[in-house]
Amino acid sequence: MKPFRFKLPDWCATPVDPRMLGLYRIVFGLFMVYTFLNYFRIDLVEKMFVEPMINFSYDYLHWLQPMPEIAMHLLLGLLLLCAIAISLGIFFKWSCRVLAIGYAYIFLIDKSIYNNHIYLFILLALLFSMTDADGCYSLKKRSVRQQLIPRWQVLIFQLQIVIVYFYGGLAKLTKDWLLDCQPVRVLVSQFSDENILGPLIKSEFAIYVINYGGLIIDLGAPLFLWYKPVRRWGIILFIGFNALNSRIFSDIGIFPYVMLASLFIFYEVTDIPWLEKLLGGKTKDSDKVRIKFFKGKKISQLKLYGLCAFIIFQLLFPFRGHFLPNDLDYTTIGNRFSWRMKVDTRKLNQMEFFINSPEIESPVPVEVHTFINDVQIKCASMDPRCVADFAKFLKQEAIKYDAQNPMVTANIKIEYNGRAEQYFIDPNVDLSEVSYSPFKKLDWVIPVK
Repeated sequence: MKPFRFKLPDWCATPVDPRMLGLYRIVFGLFMVYTFLNYFRIDLVEKMFVEPMINFSYDYLHWLQPMPEIAMHLLLGLLLLCAIAISLGIFFKWSCRVLAIGYAYIFLIDKSIYNNHIYLFILLALLFSMTDADGCYSLKKRSVRQQLIPRWQVLIFQLQIVIVYFYGGLAKLTKDWLLDCQPVRVLVSQFSDENILGPLIKSEFAIYVINYGGLIIDLGAPLFLWYKPVRRWGIILFIGFNALNSRIFSDIGIFPYVMLASLFIFYEVTDIPWLEKLLGGKTKDSDKVRIKFFKGKKISQLKLYGLCAFIIFQLLFPFRGHFLPNDLDYTTIGNRFSWRMKVDTRKLNQMEFFINSPEIESPVPVEVHTFINDVQIKCASMDPRCVADFAKFLKQEAIKYDAQNPMVTANIKIEYNGRAEQYFIDPNVDLSEVSYSPFKKLDWVIPVK
């Protein structure tokens, strides 16, 4: 009997039916086609990279700036072509790489754009680029019978989806969630009474079901999705969970539908008789085909190390915020790229910036919308780094108009997770002079009450 350390690599390398991965590739590509067409529809380039006079950069990425408008439009067009190519299975690996890099560039220019589903799309494109997901149902017309894939090519997607759910569950282990059912109470209160589900969802019973049911589903994802005896019932829970999310939350776009489509990657075609029949019956997997497969398809050392680094990053990076001195969700410092989804909510009641200098008798109010858009304003109500960046920008604008030693202050009032209204930033501090470090407690941020 081989030692255990040899069993896992052998199991990961065993040939499996590629059809589910091929279908997943098509669905992923179509979701990406929809996404980039929607960006053209809403004129993303104009609204996020042309009209705003400042972009809110990520830490250490201030050098990353938008290209000229025409170049940004051409980039979106290129990414749309890549999404089409992924669905068709042509120029597959390069299309995945270009889509991942190009989308990441757009994604990282301004932190206001951040959304967990965009982050997931980029990661899935990277993972697809390391697989043979174009081995079937593609214009390359490869035969499923001849093109099996190693199990790890399916396993990496399963692991990524489980991480999204499980880490989303870990993020819910807070006092607000466990004891006060927040932010669920606030979120369901915003559900329209005109909807037939409105009165039901707003009931106390429904609040508890959504709150603790969501927690159990997220934390139970490894069991529900990987353990076959309970997977049938687990899939029902996940379908209901994502369907409900799509109705309650208006700002998560196609994310629930992507997660629903991702459930199929946990099955083999033979596990779903009607789908197996639809796709043409069983594949022939003879020993001769296995031997041929193993001779030609061993994973390269570079790809192996890359996958290991990817998995380690996904497992460890989400915890970084717990080792930083500022409130993780209240300040959002350390909560991005960590699958902390819908764990808090805030209502912005007031956002005013003022410029003052010795030659001005009273503070001059700033028309915020002149410089940034609504998405950026929302981001500034959550992230004190955006407030400080905007204040420094306003100071430079004031200096251009001959203001002497201008000061910038702000009145920002929010309601956090159903609490009473409070200041987010100290209104008496000159925000154009504050310093920031992720490893330093920000004393100009008013702690959550």
